[in-house]
Formats: sequence, structure tokens, C-alpha cells
Amino acid sequence: MRKVHLFLIFLALLGLSGCTETQKESQTSPSSSRKVTSASSTTVSVKTKERTEPNPPMPAEVAERLKIKEGRTEAGSQETLPSSKQEQASMPVNTQPSQSLKQESSSKVNQVIRKLLPIPLKLQEEWYFCAPATVHMMLASRGVVSVSQHQLAKEMGTYNPYGTHNRDAIRVLNQNLFGYPEPSGNQAGYRLATVTDARPGSEDIRLFKERVRKDIDDGYPLYYTFNVAQIYPGKSGEHNVIGVGYELTADGNDISAIYYLDPDTHVQDPTYGGLKKLTPEELLAAMATCGEKNYAW
Repeated sequence: MRKVHLFLIFLALLGLSGCTETQKESQTSPSSSRKVTSASSTTVSVKTKERTEPNPPMPAEVAERLKIKEGRTEAGSQETLPSSKQEQASMPVNTQPSQSLKQESSSKVNQVIRKLLPIPLKLQEEWYFCAPATVHMMLASRGVVSVSQHQLAKEMGTYNPYGTHNRDAIRVLNQNLFGYPEPSGNQAGYRLATVTDARPGSEDIRLFKERVRKDIDDGYPLYYTFNVAQIYPGKSGEHNVIGVGYELTADGNDISAIYYLDPDTHVQDPTYGGLKKLTPEELLAAMATCGEKNYAW
């Protein structure tokens, strides 16, 4: 009888060992399967995500004038930004699904690199206050918030109907920001410059891009003056805005777009407000026809 009991216990132990081994096989076999098919499973999961999580529909009128790009700002977030005139002109009207997937994968590989300074828009308080409003935003971006647009206009000698001379705007900017009206030698401060040659590859454009990239990287916005008619058809005169950022080419070696904030109440966009985007060539072509020095860096 004792031998029978021992024999039964032996059989039970064999049964437990067999269950444990089976359980190990069931645990390890899926992981080995994932290793073998890891590449294909990634592809499948992406396709499934595209089918089950489509982008929300975009109104046709918005889709025509906007170009959505994936990119990273200073904070590393992705956002939709206004398109330049060249981008809007080159946007395809109808895109096949295969082309769309190809463009999407390409944009993920070559993400657009842009830098935008987080400067809140301040609308000009009088129709001829574009310079005081621009300088007000430039000062506020550096922590100087105690000077109003009207006080700046008084210090600049802003008057109706002309507005402000750039030399006076930058003099007041330097005085309030650095404590002196004009930098000398290697002193910190804003300096006025003139663009006369807006052709691609010109020395003016090369120098402008270099200065834009350095100032924005250092956290300093720029001061732009351009011929309004070349940016906003149907308008006339010269206009001042604050330069807040740039966008690089896919290889990261050149500036492909310039961002600025426009304080004019009549050009505000329902989506982007005063944030505008131009190619460097578009902006400098509008600068080159101005009568005064046309940007400060």
C-alpha cells in the first residue's frame, strides 16, 4: 500500500512539472515571435493607427491657404503655422493617398526646424503707432514693461500722418533697454542696417540671415521695416513689425522662412493673429524699396 502511495505521489510530481514547462513555453513563444516579426509588426501598427485615428476634417477654405508641417519649436512641440506666399502657391490641390503617405513619412524623417520667440502680440493703439507698438513688444520681451506705447511715441517724436523715423525708434529702444541711445564699438545694442540687394545669394541676404539667426538664438527679436504694398496688396506706405523667428531648410544649413508679428489691427488672422511668415527673399524685396534704413538687429 505504501508503494502505491509513493507511486501516486511520483505521478503527481511529474504532472506539476509538465504544467510548469508548458506555461514557460506559452510565455516565451510570443516574445520570440515578436523579435522575428518586429519590423513588419511596426509597419502594421502604423497603418492601423492611420486608419483608426484619422486627422479631423479641415474646412476647404482653410486647407487651401494653410500648409500643415511637423516641426519643433524652442519648446520642442509640434504646431501649425502660417505658410509663406511661395508655399501657398506650390500647394497641391488634389493629393493621392499614396503621395500623402509618402509626404508624411518624409516629413517625419526631415522634420522642419524652427525657432520662435514666445512674444505676446500687442496691437498698435493708434493707426500710425506701428513703430511704438513694435518697440513696446521688443522691450517687453526683455522684461521692460513699464513704458507705454504713448510714452514711447512721445520719446520717438511719432506724429500723424507720417509715423516714426527708424533712427528715432531704435534710439529710444536702446535707451530704454541698454541705458544709452546708440552702441559704440562692441557695446550691446541694436544697430540699423539697410538692404539694397534682395536677389537670392546676395551679400545683403547672407548677412541678414546670419544676423537673424544669431539674434533669435540669443533671445533678441528684430525690427523690420517694409513696403506695405508688396506684402499686403491694396495697401500703401512703410510699416514696422517685430521679427520673432525663423525656419531652417531640411539640412539645417540655411533659413527658408522668416516669422514676424504685425501689430496692425487690419491684418490680423482669425487663426494666427498677427503672426506672419515670408521667405527671406520676399521680406527683403519689400524692405529694399523703403526710403530709410530698413531693419535693426
